This record gives sequence, C-alpha cells and structure tokens, in this order.
Amino acid sequence: MMEKLRGMYRLERFYQLDTIHNQWIPSPAWEGYSGYIIYDGVGHMAIHLSPKGYKETDVSKPIDSLNSEELKARARYYQSNYTYFANAKVTDSFVIHSKLSATNPKEWGTESIRDFTLTNDTLYLTTREKISQARLRLMWIKLR
Repeated sequence: MMEKLRGMYRLERFYQLDTIHNQWIPSPAWEGYSGYIIYDGVGHMAIHLSPKGYKETDVSKPIDSLNSEELKARARYYQSNYTYFANAKVTDSFVIHSKLSATNPKEWGTESIRDFTLTNDTLYLTTREKISQARLRLMWIKLR
C-alpha cells in the first residue's frame, strides 16, 4: 500500500470545512502557506509547511541584540514553521503518521491520522481533528 503514495508533493492549497454548507472552501487563515510532503514508499514520510514570506525573513540581527518584543515576535514566527518526520502506514483510505521528530517537541511519539484521496497527481490529505478550530484538507501536487 505504501507504494501508492510514493513521491514528493508540493502544497497547492489549504481548504477548511464549511460546516453550514458541508463543503470545502479555500482557507483564508492558511493562505500563502507553502510546503512539501514526501513518502518514500517503504514506510517513512516527512512534511514541511511554512507561512507566506517565511523564506524571506530577515534573521540578520543577532538574537542578543533583540529586545523582548522582537524576541517574542521571532519565536512566534519560527513556531509557524512546521516540520515532522514519521513512520507511515497506509490503508485504502487513510494514512497514519507516527511521528519520530517534529518542530514541536510535544508531538514526538504522537500520531496523526489523515484521510486521503489520490487522483492522478493530486493528493488530498484531510485532518480528522480540528486545527485552529477547523477541519482542514490539504491539496498536494506530485512533483515529476
């Protein structure tokens, strides 16, 4: 089953569930995020998500020169960058990510279950839990 997802994908868009109309709509809260996800085909995966403008962030000022508010702002921004590595187990309709390491230390050793659909080169991963008070669906495009 793991072979089914094998490859590297680029994040195309975040959607959130509109519970009133029961349909997926583009999520304004996640607009501009970029990222990649990779499945090696033998039971491992990795993901990286970052907010709009993250790679252009000016980090040239040494940490020791920042005041308290600047340090807090930098820490919050770094926290918005999200990465983890995991063992992955695939079934017909969902994948389990058993996290080995993550940018958030509290997630080490935890699992994320994602429902998925794969059509041609488009992979949709859907959260089962709410993130920022919404169910999310991420659209990924396979790289060639």
